[in-house]
Amino acid sequence: MAKVGRLVKDVMVQELTEALQARQNFFVAAMGALSATEADTLRKRLRTSKARMLMIKRTLGLQGMSALQMEEAKPLFEGSIALVFPGEDLIPAAKLLADFAKQHEEKLHIRGGLVEGQVLDRTRFEELANLPPRLQLIAHVIGVLEAPLANLVWTLESVLGEVAWVLEEAGKQKAEGSKQEAEGGSNDG
Repeated sequence: MAKVGRLVKDVMVQELTEALQARQNFFVAAMGALSATEADTLRKRLRTSKARMLMIKRTLGLQGMSALQMEEAKPLFEGSIALVFPGEDLIPAAKLLADFAKQHEEKLHIRGGLVEGQVLDRTRFEELANLPPRLQLIAHVIGVLEAPLANLVWTLESVLGEVAWVLEEAGKQKAEGSKQEAEGGSNDG
């Protein structure tokens, strides 16, 4: 019997290692007394942001981390934990996890995560979760880049308008000058 249990654990560690290799960005939450129904609710919410949640025991998590040599993230692994693997955009998954943790304070605690090779503690995770969505950040950057261009266009339009006005005034003065010459020439004769 012990051999079958060991085989199951080895398969689980292998699956975890593959998941960590495929998505090296992840968040870690301590699973207190979260019921199966609540865990399923969290999984469903996370799926909306293309995130995946995997509940594991500490020892299996540490074995998976050792295989990938991610020693810096080991302190996040204590007790029964949930690993949340976000989709392409980290922020929606972080927001969903943070909101769920607020609703279930006594049952789910965010420990942090690993993003782009850097360990996030709880504080840095919350900062990430409070960032605006990716599209909003892109729109803000575009707005910042667009403002100087809009000012340049407005300035050029203003200068061109003034040049057109000067040319129009010069044309009027020339026409008046020609008219006065013509009147002056007819008065002589």
